[in-house]
Amino acid sequence: MLSLEKVKIMAIECEEEISQFVADIWSTFLSMKVSPTDKPFRPNGKGNTLAGCVQITGEWQGSVTLYAPREIGKKVAAIMYSLDEAEIEDQQIQDVIGEITNILAGNIKSILPAPCSISLPCVAVTDFNLHHPGSEMLTAVNFDCEGLLFLVVMHHKK
Repeated sequence: MLSLEKVKIMAIECEEEISQFVADIWSTFLSMKVSPTDKPFRPNGKGNTLAGCVQITGEWQGSVTLYAPREIGKKVAAIMYSLDEAEIEDQQIQDVIGEITNILAGNIKSILPAPCSISLPCVAVTDFNLHHPGSEMLTAVNFDCEGLLFLVVMHHKK
């Protein structure tokens, strides 16, 4: 396991890497532009926030969570399924949030100490804050996508 000092150094480095990974994923898979922002993501109502989460185990242990409003999920699903937004169902929105989270976690895994494995993604409709027992937040990066905000959080297991 990594020392606490090394984990804290990783937090700074991870923010830059997360920003690049997210920008690459959104542009490559979705042809959408995203950028990091200082504006904090805030949910705008119960049942409107989706949280995709992937656990990482091995030499480094923790999780990657993507918090996004349903509206972003709907836009992403419409692109990935080649459908109009009006045709998108809730299950498709949850599937694409899980898939994007999984792709992101796979990219993040590549910069972590080996060996590490990632879980299958879990997706929840939430009021925003998933609880990660025995973990502390390592870093959080807010993003803007066409005026809609979302958040990527990494937790490190203590």
